[in-house]
Amino acid sequence: MLKPVKMSRVVVAGSKDVISPVVEKLHELRLLHIVNYNGSQPQFEMGKPIGKAKEYSEDLIKLRSVTRYLDLNKKTPDKTFSESQILSDMGNLINNVGDDVTATYERITAIDAEVKSKQDQVKALTPLAVLPLPLEAYYGYDSLATFVGTAASAVDADVARVSPVNEIYTGSAKNATFVAVFVPAEKASEVSAVLSEHGFSETSVPRLEGNVDSAIAALEGGIKSLEGEKAPLQKKLVDIKKQYEDEMLATDEYLSMQTQKTEAPLRFAETDNAFVIDGYVPADQFSRLKNELESAAGGKLEVQMIVDKEAEALAEKGEDIPSQMDNPSLVRPYELITRLFAIPEYKEFDPSLLIFIFFPIMFGMILGDIGYGVMTMLVLIMLKKKFRTPGWQQLINVVMIGSVWSIIFGFFYGEIFGPLGLWSRMMGHLPEHEIELAKEAGLYFGEGVFGALGRMGPLGIFPMDRLATNAVLLLIGTSIFIGVIHCSVGSIFGIKTELNYGSKKHAYFERLPVMLFQVFFAIALLGLVMGQSILTYLGIIVVVASVVMLVMGPEGPMSLAHTPSYVSNLISYLRLLAIGLASVGLAYAANQLAFYVIMPMLSGGATDSAEFSTLGIIAGIVILVAVHFINFLLGILSPFMHPLRLHYVEMFTKFYSAHGGGVEYSPFGHVRRFLKA
Repeated sequence: MLKPVKMSRVVVAGSKDVISPVVEKLHELRLLHIVNYNGSQPQFEMGKPIGKAKEYSEDLIKLRSVTRYLDLNKKTPDKTFSESQILSDMGNLINNVGDDVTATYERITAIDAEVKSKQDQVKALTPLAVLPLPLEAYYGYDSLATFVGTAASAVDADVARVSPVNEIYTGSAKNATFVAVFVPAEKASEVSAVLSEHGFSETSVPRLEGNVDSAIAALEGGIKSLEGEKAPLQKKLVDIKKQYEDEMLATDEYLSMQTQKTEAPLRFAETDNAFVIDGYVPADQFSRLKNELESAAGGKLEVQMIVDKEAEALAEKGEDIPSQMDNPSLVRPYELITRLFAIPEYKEFDPSLLIFIFFPIMFGMILGDIGYGVMTMLVLIMLKKKFRTPGWQQLINVVMIGSVWSIIFGFFYGEIFGPLGLWSRMMGHLPEHEIELAKEAGLYFGEGVFGALGRMGPLGIFPMDRLATNAVLLLIGTSIFIGVIHCSVGSIFGIKTELNYGSKKHAYFERLPVMLFQVFFAIALLGLVMGQSILTYLGIIVVVASVVMLVMGPEGPMSLAHTPSYVSNLISYLRLLAIGLASVGLAYAANQLAFYVIMPMLSGGATDSAEFSTLGIIAGIVILVAVHFINFLLGILSPFMHPLRLHYVEMFTKFYSAHGGGVEYSPFGHVRRFLKA
């Protein structure tokens, strides 16, 4: 955790006659992250494909065109296949079934194009029904110019002015005036200019014969016939997909594996008699890799590890050492959030554990409602069954853990679809004299909809009404406190990362003063709020000292330009409060509107729920469900996006920005899904 897995640089050199079993074993082991040969050594050249590379590649391309036609997805397999089964059926699948699918798909495509053409013709013909001309009358003239379309005003007089010889036909449909103008060809340009003055817009006339209605009827009959032909073809593709889907995906997997293996030497360095593979392997797996490869090569191969000092030197020179994140299963879903930002470099920290700690708490603090939390859980359980890919599963798990924290915070806030005075219902009301004492002590945090809040623990502050003034003040302080901790952890990681790269000046005069600035700025604010001048003075002194340290750092006086951002970083954490208040405010408004406005208003002013009319109840429930549904959708999105932003912008930049963007460990090989091991 926190650090990528330690890697060892490995060089594999062997006789060319054992390249095939070596590649096979490497593919099976899935341990070696191959570094592609860059052609820098004059005594070596780039390797060449082995075996049936061309044949596998061609078959794979052909198969994938078929799977694209069938719209196959990388779904969870219903069954697996042996390689021998795939090999025996592959010829029939690619050639016979594949050719059938291709021909069927191409015919469907041709039908769609023909239907679209006929539909366009119908669309063009329909307005012409208002004109008393057969279709053949609109074309085929050498001495006449024809203009057909819509005009904003009457054109007869102006057309006659420039061309005394003319024929004009007019009709109206759908608030538009259609005209057909026939004039001598030599008058075409003049008439065109006149028509443009009347807002003329030309319509294309299909080259058909007969009257418009019969032509449209013929076209629509053709469309119906084509769609009748298309339906069984579509069903045929559906049936083929149902029958061969898993086998096609298994065949795709087999061909991908074979292509990967046969083209692997393109990544190696070769001579006439030998080959060399360069790469990285997890340090604790080196012995296994060495033993397995040397055994597969029958002694015609040597596996050597570059010593750690040499590997470190490569890293300092900018060599991309692959990073493999190492987290327990509970933390692993949060690697998705890390990847969305950047893979940590080999000498950087993996923040997935920190995301696991902070992200759910932030999510829960924002949403903080038992009702919304339970709804989110139920939706996610359904989605978890539908979306089975690793990425979706990770995302769902992240939000699911966040929804658990939403339920926990919902108990603290006393909220079920808004503030409902939950604890007062469970634990009874506070006596009036105790409420007054709590107020005097600053421990009373408002009332729920149904009365004074109950007590939990010696302080008597939970559950708190988030809309109460002193509760807001408490949550402001809590948000800033979380921000200080969050940013400080990021800064500590940043200091250690800079030291890992040998950048002591960046560590002690950039990363460290930023942390001191933020921590003691918050302490100074706390002192002001609490009236503790010693805290205020201490905070100011350290803030000034941190600014001096920044000026002494790599950027010099220019670093002062960044100081406002350090303050804004902390203020950004107020969104933990603000977004949550917006959510609970909308939920509260929904409840008030439904129960205290809509229902009484439509019930003749009744205030007792037993006297509400059926119409009032129905209308109130509709309003209640609609507003809560909108709030629920926002309640899923906002608690996810805003903590995400706080991690990416406020924390990650403390240790990622200087170097950022590593190469993920990607060992040569393939994880079988549709093929049996």
